[in-house]
Amino acid sequence: MKIILFATTDWYLYNFRLALAERLRNEGWDVLLTSPPGEYGERLRELGFRWVPLPFSTRSANPLHEAKLLLTLLKFYRQERPQIVHHFTIKCVLYGSIAAKLTGGINIVNAVTGLGHIFTDPGLKAKLLRPLVKSLYRLALGGAKVRTVFQNSDDRHTFVTWGLVDKKHTFLIRGSGVDVGKFAGRGTRDAGCETIKILFASRLLREKGVFELVEAFKLLRAKGCDAELLIAGELYPENPSSLTDEDVKVLKTSDGVNYLGHVEDMAGLLANADIVVLPSYAEGTPRI
Repeated sequence: MKIILFATTDWYLYNFRLALAERLRNEGWDVLLTSPPGEYGERLRELGFRWVPLPFSTRSANPLHEAKLLLTLLKFYRQERPQIVHHFTIKCVLYGSIAAKLTGGINIVNAVTGLGHIFTDPGLKAKLLRPLVKSLYRLALGGAKVRTVFQNSDDRHTFVTWGLVDKKHTFLIRGSGVDVGKFAGRGTRDAGCETIKILFASRLLREKGVFELVEAFKLLRAKGCDAELLIAGELYPENPSSLTDEDVKVLKTSDGVNYLGHVEDMAGLLANADIVVLPSYAEGTPRI
């Protein structure tokens, strides 16, 4: 039995879905991982998984590029003939589901991990794209061989209310899962009279609320609160709502803000924080 896990980044597969892939493999599944090229693909291969790079851009709205992606996926699914495909994030869900349906005979599991920038961005482009995206969702999420996983009841209610999915074909799983043993027994930092450390750890996207957090932090500092804001995360230029290099420069020069960039040792970072905050919009269940 073969299953394909398809995500928009190899980083996502490595950090969020590795435990799932390992569990499936241990149960005898032939697990195939696919995403656009990236540095984490080789890490997946080193762990013994078959990872296939599938070049495409999550930002592209060019009809020719989108048609090419759909044809590439169709060819890929027809070649691999999996019993199940599991799609993560909006573009993989939409195009992967259509390709799987055109291939035929494939069971489809779609993970909706949040509404995404199309439904949270107040800009004109996002508003114009919403009717099209809703139509694609209806096509992708419908059918007897499709099951859709949501991470909170609000998102599921929204999709059902909009008529994008049949509720009887949905499941609620609260989050992508965390290896709690990795973080257990770390203890808590004794702040005492030291500076209070506030941690924001996420991809640097506008809908994660990073700008609102910085403004709130400035208010705390103005009131005399001895605090430091740690920001751990990278830019995600493939996402239209990503912060820019200029935004990061502003963060780096903001009083009391310590921009850390990408951090591998999250357990160690969390052990050194007093408060963790993620003021995000329309999140599924944030892994942090």
